[in-house]
Amino acid sequence: MRYFISLLFFTIGAFWLGSYAFEHSVNVNIEWGDWGNIALTSTTILIATILGFIALYATVALLRTLFGLPKRIRLYKQNKLSNKANHELTQGLIHFTEGHWQESEKTLMNTVRHSKAPLLNYLASARAAHIQGNIEQRDHYLKIATELGNGAQTAVSVSQAEMQFSAGQFEQARATLINQLEVTPKHAYANKLLAKVYFKQEDWSNLFKLLPDLDKEDLQRNNLFQQYEDNAFAGVLHNLAHKKNLTELQALWKKIPSTIKEKPRSILLYCDALATAGDDLASNKLLTSSLNKNWNEGLAEHYGLLDHPALGTAIKQGEKWLSNHPRSPMLLLSLARLNRQYQLWGKSKTYYNTCLNLSPSTEIFLELAELLEELDEQENAQICYKLGLNYSIHQKGQIFNLKASEKGSSSTLSVVPEIDESIANTSI
Repeated sequence: MRYFISLLFFTIGAFWLGSYAFEHSVNVNIEWGDWGNIALTSTTILIATILGFIALYATVALLRTLFGLPKRIRLYKQNKLSNKANHELTQGLIHFTEGHWQESEKTLMNTVRHSKAPLLNYLASARAAHIQGNIEQRDHYLKIATELGNGAQTAVSVSQAEMQFSAGQFEQARATLINQLEVTPKHAYANKLLAKVYFKQEDWSNLFKLLPDLDKEDLQRNNLFQQYEDNAFAGVLHNLAHKKNLTELQALWKKIPSTIKEKPRSILLYCDALATAGDDLASNKLLTSSLNKNWNEGLAEHYGLLDHPALGTAIKQGEKWLSNHPRSPMLLLSLARLNRQYQLWGKSKTYYNTCLNLSPSTEIFLELAELLEELDEQENAQICYKLGLNYSIHQKGQIFNLKASEKGSSSTLSVVPEIDESIANTSI
């Protein structure tokens, strides 16, 4: 509609101009050298001028079209090849998705020179070659992709590291990621891949240093962050403990966040590290202090495994806790072990007995059987071994009476028929 109105106004204007020119036409004489005088009207001159401009415009347009024809033909061919390349890219990605790796690689490389997104062609071809086990060809594609420009460097490096990792080339993946992180230190996916490499290589020190840079929310969806944190912390403590480096060990404990410090597993690991490094006193002090603050079955069990400088004092402390936690199977087990070390055989057997009533386990059956053998109660030991084997298979116990020993003493070993899940061992 807009064009129609414009054309209408143009026609009206042209008609008015023509009418005006004819009505006010005057004679014009033009002297042209030897040609003499040329007599024209102003209307004729106007019409000739307009036609001249039209002819000039048409001539220029024609010349531009003729001279631009080769370029137009070239652009047409390029567009045709580009459209074909886009089609080939789509087909290549379809083949890749369907698992036809060889066809995908071939299709993607057919018209890569004319592709508008050659980076996609080379990256997809590299993955196809990688899946086929053609490592050399994969690296060739990646090298070309790197040369496409600075913007491609990060995508290529991350893809290369991912493929190197999946092929078991951990050192190469590590080098690739470290080089990339020097350029983009906060790249979340590169840090995540590097953490996987460190975890595979059991490089706990570097993994521990990398933890603050990891995307915790992303990793926590698969419980990976907790796994990395636990293993890295345990590994670092283990290395420092075996180097007998108490100074660095204590400095590390001061630096780590309270969220890690307060975990029972972390306390256990640090206690073990202190003991291994030669500071049993600090280990005992930390474990006792932790149990006084927050009761935990795992820490209670570990209490019976420590080397206490004063066994009698340790037993008194355990019995003090027992008044507040009479149904703690791990505390009873610790007291059984401590009394056994202290050679209080009767008390040790009693604690083992009570512990088995609360939370039977093959390990406790075995320890009690060994204690009975030490006391030369062979028949009772054999009964205990038998019950322990039965429990390990069926997870069911039974009530039985220990036969009186040669000294005339007798004991009753009562084992609950079913395991009580509510008071079973607490894992940390």
